[in-house]
Amino acid sequence: MLLAIRERAQGWFAWLIVGFITIPFALWGIQSYLGVSSDPVAISVDGNEITQREVEQQVRQFRERLREQLGKSYRPELFDDQLLRQQVIEQMINDRVLAEAAEDWNLRISDDFVRQYIQSIPYFQSNGKFNVQAYNTAVRNQGMTQRSFEESVRQDLVMQQMRNGIAASAIATDFELNETVRLRDQEREVSYLSISGEKLAGDFQPSVEEAKNYYEEHAQAYMVPERVKVEYILLSPAVVGAGLEVTDEKLRAYYEQHKDEFHAPEERRVRHILIQVAENADDAAVEAAKAKIEDIAERLENGESFEALAKEFSDDPGSRDQGGDVGWISPGLMAKAFEEEAYSLEKGKVGKPVRTPFGFHLLEVTEIKSGGEGSFEALYDEIETAYRQNEAEQLLFDQAEQLADLSYETPDSLAPAADVLQLEPQLSDWFDRKGGKGVLASPKVVAAAFSEDVLLENHNSELIELEDDQVLVLRVVEHEAEHPQAFDEVKEEIIATMKREKASGLARAKGEESLQAVQSGAVTLPQLAREQGWKLEESVKIKRNSTTLPAAIRDTAFAQARPEPGKPSVGGVALENGDYVLLVVNKVLDGDPSKLEDAVRKVMREQMNRAKGDAQFSLMGRYLREHADVEIATDTEAAAAGY
Repeated sequence: MLLAIRERAQGWFAWLIVGFITIPFALWGIQSYLGVSSDPVAISVDGNEITQREVEQQVRQFRERLREQLGKSYRPELFDDQLLRQQVIEQMINDRVLAEAAEDWNLRISDDFVRQYIQSIPYFQSNGKFNVQAYNTAVRNQGMTQRSFEESVRQDLVMQQMRNGIAASAIATDFELNETVRLRDQEREVSYLSISGEKLAGDFQPSVEEAKNYYEEHAQAYMVPERVKVEYILLSPAVVGAGLEVTDEKLRAYYEQHKDEFHAPEERRVRHILIQVAENADDAAVEAAKAKIEDIAERLENGESFEALAKEFSDDPGSRDQGGDVGWISPGLMAKAFEEEAYSLEKGKVGKPVRTPFGFHLLEVTEIKSGGEGSFEALYDEIETAYRQNEAEQLLFDQAEQLADLSYETPDSLAPAADVLQLEPQLSDWFDRKGGKGVLASPKVVAAAFSEDVLLENHNSELIELEDDQVLVLRVVEHEAEHPQAFDEVKEEIIATMKREKASGLARAKGEESLQAVQSGAVTLPQLAREQGWKLEESVKIKRNSTTLPAAIRDTAFAQARPEPGKPSVGGVALENGDYVLLVVNKVLDGDPSKLEDAVRKVMREQMNRAKGDAQFSLMGRYLREHADVEIATDTEAAAAGY
């Protein structure tokens, strides 16, 4: 055929075909030479363009970070796509604005520094050395080239350089620190009385007619939400492994096949000296404990007896009298830092001080018992557990595949799948879109149960994968649309609500009336307490973090102005229980900065410096963002807004 075309492609017709072919290639070539990209621009920041592809890549990476941070708790359906995308877009704009500022300020990071930083990232290291393969794999998994990844790291380092330059320059003055202490440690002495709404309401009892009127006026509050009942087949390692037959022959065969997995761990006999210091201790206490343990370490180097020093100085009552001996340890028994140090030491050697949540330790390994291949009898329980888990995982995979196929092939019934798998479908109670109990609380289950295909078409759901290697398929067997509850069903609830509202309203009205009287000086709290029979509490001292009083009373007390001579500082607040509280601030006792220890003052100043620096950096970023010329493409805005 090609030969025929060649022979007949003569004259003006041939040149016409050549023209049709040439034009697209020519235009494509021009486009590539001119740098015109087919990737649409999503955002323009002061003329610098961000493409749609870059936005999509950032959205994917953001989701991946969420997945890594939340682990098993990650649920993609819980994150609104539009809000997530909008957040990513806004962050990209902020980053670009800051990048422009960094460029204007001539902030730079050298190629050598970028390479050294990447090589120092633990994720890219193996046995303490940079692993090129791990690096290449990680970069590839992020959909990036080495060059683009290095540029991303460079940009991050520049941003960190900018942040540090601003944040590290912030200084909290002595005045600011003292004012913070004065307010933070402030104590207020208050008197307050409670006005009981229940007592004011007395024997108020709404009539049935009034209750019906309330019901009609608040009908939406007494609606039964849309709900379903489902039947479902659940597969889990426990379910599929319940009927698993286990014999010694099978276990021995499994043991022989996996013998390299069953080793007795290496054990070490250790003694230690502990200088106790709390995990959240202040810097002064930590430095004191560290100095003490270092002094003991120096005495050990000079030849003093470990046993004698342990008996004299160790804060571990369980081992002190035994010269610090804690006995034999195996992996997983001790704190991580303690264990790592113990397994890094040679027999008879004393290590360097290490810190755990209990304090600082000095360790010496006195004996080592090598691990090795364990016997079948000694490891019987461990072998049985591993065998059951292995068999259950395989069975679960096979049965889950069967369940998915059978429930799809017979979409209007779970009976065939139940028969083949020899399982009885379970029936749920009613549940709404908030979810049911147990596995039915999963958002995946709720989404499936209320999906159009399952709810309206009455089909089986697809296979739903849950936590802990569980899977299920469900179908809706009963469905109720949203509907109002009958008045008789909620009558008592309505009457109780009307009583509470009546009591709360009376208490608030009486409280606000009394508050004006106290503020005007016409009456005092003690007088009100005597005249009305209300409960009065006098001279109660509270701090900002006090829990002895309801939070509403505490917050109202600290919201009042300082009392002036002859003029009380009065406030009032309605409580959740329907009562109303009147309070008077009698005295304000400020915190005393002079009582602050030097070590505590130092730590507090550092914290304030960091907070102040972060706030200044945030303000600078906000200012730059507000003054940047930002244009977002219409389709990008629509995607972010969900249009």
